[in-house]
Amino acid sequence: PRFIMNPDKSKKITGKVLFIMKNVIIKQTVLGQGMPKICAPLVEKDYESLIHQAESFTEQPVDVAEWRADWFDSILEPDILDQVLPGLEAALKDIPLLFTFRTQKEGGRLSAPHPAYRSLLEHAICSGHIQLVDLELFSGDDMVRETVDLAHRHQVRVILSNHDFAATPEEDDILRRLHHMEELGADIAKIAVMPQSAGDVLTLLSATNKASQSLSCPVITMSMKGTGLISRLSGEVFGSCLTFGSVKEASAPGQIEVGKLKDILTAIHENL
Repeated sequence: PRFIMNPDKSKKITGKVLFIMKNVIIKQTVLGQGMPKICAPLVEKDYESLIHQAESFTEQPVDVAEWRADWFDSILEPDILDQVLPGLEAALKDIPLLFTFRTQKEGGRLSAPHPAYRSLLEHAICSGHIQLVDLELFSGDDMVRETVDLAHRHQVRVILSNHDFAATPEEDDILRRLHHMEELGADIAKIAVMPQSAGDVLTLLSATNKASQSLSCPVITMSMKGTGLISRLSGEVFGSCLTFGSVKEASAPGQIEVGKLKDILTAIHENL
């Protein structure tokens, strides 16, 4: 099977409710257990460069590859996914492929009308060449539920995501958004926020810790820029299952090179 959901042996308690945190296992990658896994973005603008970059990932400490399709110049042309995805999956070999089209309102490079955004996600899900898809929380609950259902029927796991490039919401709001993602069927709940102070980073880390103890699905969180770099490194301590690093060009503020990232994550892991 391309993925399985695997209950972790450690039980977590929220109030009087006892539940088991589920890991998400895709190919050989386990999300939600042990050291945070490293995801690197594919951000090339044309097919030849994209495939070359994907091939280079197999020589790097990359656990998941994210194709940021909003960086690809011809992404909105008809049938482009049929031309790109088979070669991209083959180039990555055993590395799971996450398909992401980040909208401009959440930090993406390219604008797309809502119907085009939805069509891209559905086409990628049905292609048989991706293992994960990123779906933005504020796409609307109805679309989210329908897309999650489509993905699960095609054995694709869903990262429900939310990005705030202006500020860091209050802790309660961060937790509310993550819990809403779980309610909508997310396999993994993700939020990224922009810190205006060190206190904002503490807010994000505290929310991460509470979410990891109260949600049954794994969570991904990060505070961006250099100010929030510590949040990309300390996931194993606070409960974030995946962190983003760069192989060539970063796709968000604060990403560091995957080799350096792996060394730091390993050092933390060995001392816990």
